[in-house]
Amino acid sequence: MKRRDFMKTPLLVAGAAALGKAGMAAGLLGTGTAQAAVQAGIPDIALNNGMKIPQLGLGTWTLAEDTIPSIRAAIEAGYRLFDTAQAYGNEKQVWEGIKQSGIARKDVFITSKIWTNSMRNPPQKPSIDKSIELLGGEYIDLFMIHWPVKERIRETWETMEEYVRKGLIKSIGFSNFNPHHIEALLKYAKVKPVVNQIEIHPYHTQEQNVAATRGYGIAVESWSPLARGKVLDDPTLAAIGKKYGKSVAQVTLRWHIQRGLITIPRANNPAYIAENIRIFDFELSKEDMTAISALNKNDRMADPDNFSW
Repeated sequence: MKRRDFMKTPLLVAGAAALGKAGMAAGLLGTGTAQAAVQAGIPDIALNNGMKIPQLGLGTWTLAEDTIPSIRAAIEAGYRLFDTAQAYGNEKQVWEGIKQSGIARKDVFITSKIWTNSMRNPPQKPSIDKSIELLGGEYIDLFMIHWPVKERIRETWETMEEYVRKGLIKSIGFSNFNPHHIEALLKYAKVKPVVNQIEIHPYHTQEQNVAATRGYGIAVESWSPLARGKVLDDPTLAAIGKKYGKSVAQVTLRWHIQRGLITIPRANNPAYIAENIRIFDFELSKEDMTAISALNKNDRMADPDNFSW
């Protein structure tokens, strides 16, 4: 079932309306009956430093002026994990959306990333200080190296470790690291990375990188889990969705969840935000999991060993 068709079904429209009313009655605090029920369905992933991260969150890349309302809608729907980055230019808006929702800081998990320009133009501290300030001024739950910039990884990592020791960053990790990047970093890291955020979707399943990352005791998070929408018209995924009465997006996100991945689909439509979180009331069969993984064609959008930014 395609996303645009799925969202037209009377049952879903009624459910979305009911969820919205419950959220407004709760003052967007995420404590109403509807929100509590949805939030309770999101598992936590245990990190190697004892922290826990919600397995499903909201990505904010390209949200721009839609960032604040999208964050508010996500909190209302039950999301508690929010991913941003210096390069997205919306750290301030992410925090503003959280603040406007009225939810307590301790009840959300915020992740951000240092951009390549900040890594190449040390010292990196001013950019990290700015990220902390823009995201509320207290601390960031998880801060990551966005891309493995050659000759700048160690310097950046050791700077980030200082912030962990100060309590301004609770945990650190990286994005777009291949196994050889991880192996090199672990030789000098004093603070162990907790997450590797990489491109994963049915057209780029990343089995080897996922296995290698987990072999180091590091959790794996998938960015662009819907391949920037490219999978939404896939006939195999549509057929599987029809079996379960779910949209292609829901089936795909459920595939990520059952692989044990943390995932952060981006959405600015409140209906899609609400749809994406309703994936904890069904389970894909082993056969369907295999069929989805078989769609892999190593179709990646960016190569961590060859990037120009």
